[in-house]
Amino acid sequence: MNCWHCDTELIWGGDHMFEDVGMDGEGIVTNLSCPQCEAYVEVFLDLTPVSHTGNPPPEEIDEEENL
Repeated sequence: MNCWHCDTELIWGGDHMFEDVGMDGEGIVTNLSCPQCEAYVEVFLDLTPVSHTGNPPPEEIDEEENL
């Protein structure tokens, strides 16, 4: 992944669970930094389960109905 500001390849700093950084839910925070312009980037991957209460699971939706 390259820096949005200077297009230099970012350096991976580490991964942390949401709870490790004081966030609610389940997920991973990845931090990256740019050795050229010193930009700092955090990428959030939310792994919190989604409730489909009242809606059929995605595999039960007929694709042809939505066309």
